[in-house]
Parts: sequence; structure tokens; C-alpha cells
Amino acid sequence: MRLPSLSSVFRAPSAQTSRTAAASSSVSAPPAGIRKGDTGPKVKQLQDALVKVGYMTRAQVNTGPGTFGPQTEAAVKKFQADNKLPTTGFYGDLTHAALKKALGSTGPTPTTPTTPGGKFTKPTVISAPSPNQNSRGGTKIDTIVMHHTASNNGAGDLSWMRNPQSKVSAHYMVDRDGKIYQLVGDDKRAWHAGKGELHGVPSDINSRSIGIEIVNDGSGKTPFTEAQYKALTQLTGFLKQEHNIPTKNIVGHADVAVPKGRKTDPAPNFDWNRLMRGIS
Repeated sequence: MRLPSLSSVFRAPSAQTSRTAAASSSVSAPPAGIRKGDTGPKVKQLQDALVKVGYMTRAQVNTGPGTFGPQTEAAVKKFQADNKLPTTGFYGDLTHAALKKALGSTGPTPTTPTTPGGKFTKPTVISAPSPNQNSRGGTKIDTIVMHHTASNNGAGDLSWMRNPQSKVSAHYMVDRDGKIYQLVGDDKRAWHAGKGELHGVPSDINSRSIGIEIVNDGSGKTPFTEAQYKALTQLTGFLKQEHNIPTKNIVGHADVAVPKGRKTDPAPNFDWNRLMRGIS
């Protein structure tokens, strides 16, 4: 993915941005007992909390704050599923306790527990929701696509993928220090791959795949860091296990983009052998 120059994405924070950040830091879980069809400040509080932990986007909340509609219900169900709770969509005592725990932790957002019997747990991710997403339309996830951001500055890359005007995103971004940011939920369609094919068959790659952006300029001269390889191995291993993705479908953008040669991601010097050894 080719991202813009840093000068085009860095802007001095506005007063509104500062107020929003301050409000975000004080988000708390509302009392239990909220259901679809409810309206009011408690629903708005629930929506703000779901944005904070990465299950709704600010754009979704702004379309109808304070109304417990289909999007809020879907977010509650996804949160319940990820925390091994009954997926009723009703915000009851168990969901309240889990949300309170998620919001009360310091640092990155708590993530999906270990899959029973699985080798990998989901690594810690930092929630950074992007509005650049839509529905998969029921398409099953069966592919992982690796990208380079075309830059070595994760802050700028993250800012661009969260900008509605960019119309690009990925499910995850792995920064130079190994931190993993989640921009789009696995169940949603991120906008990371354009026209493509899988193993020679034309396909809507975005609908069937999870996209991972690795912060690297893609020149083939800038090494991927040790921290990136460790984080990427844990993340890819978990996603492969969680979605039952065949190894042959863990590919680079260069492998699926058409016409051939349009992309070089993740980069000529990316160590595929190391990654594959780590997830096998």
C-alpha cells in the first residue's frame, strides 16, 4: 500500500481533538440492563465504551448516538463472543463485568482469550478504529495478506489509515517496535487490497482476507525488526488458527495484486521462511 508523505498527514491537534481525547480517557462501562431499542445517555455511554475497546467506530456512533440499534447490538454480540459470553446482544451483568474489566486495564486493549486447545493466543493489540471498512457480505475469511506501509513512520501510517479521506485501511498494523494496532475488526471488510486474484483465480480479496500492514518502506533495504517478526508470528499464528486459514493462503500483496508486478509487498527482504517456521 502506498501511503502519502508525512507532511500531508500530520496536522497540529485542534481544540476539538484535545477535548475528544480527554473525553475518551474517562470512558466507563454503564450499568447493566440495556437492550436493543433503548435510547438515552446510558446507551451513549455504552457506545463510547465499545468505541474505546475497538468494537465500534466513532463514525458508527455519530450516526445515531444514544440509540441501541442493529450496529450497537452487533458490537455487543461480537464483544460477548470474544469474551466467551452468551451472544445474546443484551448488555447484562456478565457483559458489564467484562466491559468494565476491558476498560479498566492500563495500556493496550485486552483481546480474545486463548482458543481452547490452540497453540496461539491473540497478542495484545492497541485499539485504533478506522472508519474505512464495510461488511464482508457473508464471505468466509480464508486468506491473510501482508503489506508494507511504504514508510518507516508508524504514526503517520496509522493516521492515514484512520483518515476517512484516504479510503484505505487494514485490520492490523505492526509497528517498528512490535506494537500491534487493530484498526478493523476481523468480521469486517478492510480496504487494503485493490483488484486481485488468489492462486490465479480473480477474486474480491478484501472480502475474504485479513490485511496486515507492516511498517516498512518496502525498498528491500530497510530490515524488518526483530520485534516485528515476533509480533507478526504471534498474530499470524493466531489468525491462522482462529479462522482455519490454509498456509498456502498466507500471502503478500504482490502475490494477489493484478496485473502481476503492480505490488512488491511485503518487500524483497521479508523473511517468509522465518514466519512460516514460526506459525507451523
